[in-house]
Amino acid sequence: MPADRSRINNPQGRQKACSECAKAKRRCDLRQPSCVRCSRQKLSCTYPPQPHSDASPASQDDSVLPDALGSHDTFPYDTQIPSNDQDVGLLEFDPTIGIDSVSALDDLIAQDVEDSYPLVRPSYMPGKELSPNQVSTFSRVRIEYCIEQWKLTPAMMVSQNCTHWSHPLLYEEHMPRSMQETDAHAACALHVAKNDTNKSLVARHLIDRARELIALPAPTAPVEVLARAQALMLYLLVFVFSGDTGYHNQDDIYLPYIEEMGNALNVITQREVDPIGPLPIYPSAAAQVAWKAFIFRESTRRTMLAVFQFIAMYNLVRGRLAVCNTHLAVGHRITLSAYLWKATNAFDFAIAWREKKHFLVKEMDLTDLFETARPDDIDPFGKVLLTSIVGIDDMRGWYHTRGGVF
Repeated sequence: MPADRSRINNPQGRQKACSECAKAKRRCDLRQPSCVRCSRQKLSCTYPPQPHSDASPASQDDSVLPDALGSHDTFPYDTQIPSNDQDVGLLEFDPTIGIDSVSALDDLIAQDVEDSYPLVRPSYMPGKELSPNQVSTFSRVRIEYCIEQWKLTPAMMVSQNCTHWSHPLLYEEHMPRSMQETDAHAACALHVAKNDTNKSLVARHLIDRARELIALPAPTAPVEVLARAQALMLYLLVFVFSGDTGYHNQDDIYLPYIEEMGNALNVITQREVDPIGPLPIYPSAAAQVAWKAFIFRESTRRTMLAVFQFIAMYNLVRGRLAVCNTHLAVGHRITLSAYLWKATNAFDFAIAWREKKHFLVKEMDLTDLFETARPDDIDPFGKVLLTSIVGIDDMRGWYHTRGGVF
């Protein structure tokens, strides 16, 4: 998702920050009509006029302009990444050294391409599908663990009735139409049972079910939107990671649909309200309501993040290098707590709420989590999310300094 202000329109090279970012001496992401920092802090975002150029667009030499893919080969995460500028001892390890807010990352990577963290090695030819040895170390340490977990998702859905982003009790009382009529759960079971004899039949069945899914009327109820997004994710994960030639080009067909569902989920998550204060254990009615609301709220938030994480990584391995949309982080929240997520009844949920620390991460600000969490606080989705942000080595280091093993 390219930035709104192009370097092509700025013959002097670097773009100018908005007035508020310039005044605060903070790097501006140059989004219009309002940059992320101004949107987050509700500031008036205005840009200086572009300098006049004597050269008309027709007179520019296209050979020196960045192409559509190669001009955005960076990771502009709007969250914390570990500083490598200090040589710290093992017991002094801190992934948030030098990072005190979400927007601080703008100073690290929301800048011109030549100053940014590379997604691919210099020898990579833009537009070509990547091979593992063409992905940069910066990218690889952030995506390999996530991809490994995604490959396990269809079998996880069959055996545990859940994924990292979908709670096992989410559809306990009602199975939405998207999951019923296209039977994504049964499709995963077929995929798990696939062998050389039946693989062609399985591929045809899954392709037909996926087509039926996108042919259904557009859902409006939040639970129906969530179910369709999760069903699409299951089919896409099979198409992308099965290695079966029977699914050739199917992933590209469904990518626009999953992005549409991700945007719809983003709207739903903005409406969700997080409870505050203690939760009574008895009588259990309040705990029951809070537990059910948590299951839907966090499944929705996690699914939205999983959708856009999948899109970003899919585009990377397909050689479609683009800038992530940092506006998705504005106003977004997610609760990370293994104890809340694994609770199997309202009583256990209430006990975990009262006695265990849980982390409400706002706009991907992970400072409090990295400073105060313990390894047993992090649920499986949290491990995937954090690894994609700081990398596998820093996650292993963080676990080790707190007496855990990643």
